[in-house]
Amino acid sequence: MNDVTKEQDPILVKFGETGSLEEVKEQRISLQLARGRVYDILSNAFSYPWNRKFFRPKSVMEPMDVCLLDEQEWAQLKDIVGRFGNYLPRMSLKEVQKEYIRVFGHAVSQECPPYEMQYGTEGGIQSQTDILIQVGGFYETFGFEFPKSRGKERVDHLAVELAFLSYCCFREAYGITNGHDEKKIAIVRQSEKKFLRNHIGRWTPLFCIFTARKAERGLYKDLVDILALFVRNECALLDVQPLKVEEPEYRSLSYSMENDLIANAPAECEPVK
Repeated sequence: MNDVTKEQDPILVKFGETGSLEEVKEQRISLQLARGRVYDILSNAFSYPWNRKFFRPKSVMEPMDVCLLDEQEWAQLKDIVGRFGNYLPRMSLKEVQKEYIRVFGHAVSQECPPYEMQYGTEGGIQSQTDILIQVGGFYETFGFEFPKSRGKERVDHLAVELAFLSYCCFREAYGITNGHDEKKIAIVRQSEKKFLRNHIGRWTPLFCIFTARKAERGLYKDLVDILALFVRNECALLDVQPLKVEEPEYRSLSYSMENDLIANAPAECEPVK
């Protein structure tokens, strides 16, 4: 009996699927595709809304039904998705764009910036700059490029980081589908865990609090409620415990990086070649 027939998928075990990797192959593929789809939907939702296809509320329900561990959070999700119907169909694209700018600003917002670098690290300014290097290193290692159709954003923008995790989930699903070496698939999974622990899971909880506070209600309040729910679920699925940024830490930063970020944005936002 080989190792593949003995080994179990630790994520599927959380859903009660205890068969060998070969026995639960279809479930493994479905789960990774569902996770990747949710990350992709949220990435599109937090990109600048260039067209009406930036977010379709009901599209998140099916993949989240596959991903969510907690039935109570499924009920919360249905409630949130139901709220979009009260206002989104009546909003024109210009109104959506206006709301995006109101919440996130034209430049780098200090109230709820969608850039990881703004949330600092324990090491101070140099470590914040290193975030761009660290995140960019993940992208380069896996050959990831942010879709040009979603605009040009710096590598630490929320939409880009979410798109990267979507790419990793789809890559994992592809590997399982095509019978790739489990060690190679495990490398992708470990990278997802590391990125979730050190990046997305570290700063998005505070981002969600800030955005909900700024938006107060409506489109981006409901979107960050979905994001917060999904990130919590991802941390539970992957057994990740991020060291989260707290509000006092964010507010205590004694310097402003806004002018520096705006000045450097054109070079940093060039598409990867």
